[in-house]
Amino acid sequence: MKNVSNSTVDSSNMLYELRKAKGSLLALCDELDEFGISVCHFDDDYSQENAMRVACDASRDFDTWKLLIFSARDIIADQIAALDPPEDDEEEK
Repeated sequence: MKNVSNSTVDSSNMLYELRKAKGSLLALCDELDEFGISVCHFDDDYSQENAMRVACDASRDFDTWKLLIFSARDIIADQIAALDPPEDDEEEK
């Protein structure tokens, strides 16, 4: 069990940060829904034009998807660390 710090956690800031992470994940869902439309067009018509559209959309959107995922991951990791900081070797002595 981790040591609980005596300092209080700023719950309003934590809630704000977690809402930002949720916003990133919701934006990712929207991005993937839009990409899914391109994929559905390709599924309906296996044309070279639709294949090119799917490839271009994926190439264009990949960096956005990564940014949204990494933003949410980093925010969540920071909030977990704020709630449950790692134990210092000195505290165990």
